[in-house]
Amino acid sequence: MTITLGSLNTGTHLHGSMDVAAAEFDSNIQPFFGVAGEYHLLGKLHGRSMTCWLLLYGFSTHALAQTAVTLLNDKILQNGTLTHTIGTDTTTWDDTVFHGFVPDEPPWLDGAGVNGWTVRGTMKFRQALP
Repeated sequence: MTITLGSLNTGTHLHGSMDVAAAEFDSNIQPFFGVAGEYHLLGKLHGRSMTCWLLLYGFSTHALAQTAVTLLNDKILQNGTLTHTIGTDTTTWDDTVFHGFVPDEPPWLDGAGVNGWTVRGTMKFRQALP
């Protein structure tokens, strides 16, 4: 299980499937005076948002978990081909930019003593479309 984009690499940390939003485009829908119906002006596709949950775990201290989040966010604006692998399935998206990792909550210590300090959050990407 890996997500890579340029020098960004999640390694063996657990992550979910990529949630890929619909492509965005500009549109204008207007009625025309005296005519039944409406007209649609549609622009070209220009991009879409993509998100994926990520679980950072195995840190011996709270400070190391916080540092992992900081190091991940140091990769903001990395761009290129995003590669997402789960098991034997690999998917790629071209022209993608990393927009950051947003923790869902502060780091917490695994009560079972197995996974150490853990942080779960959302990785955010943006793909430009031709």
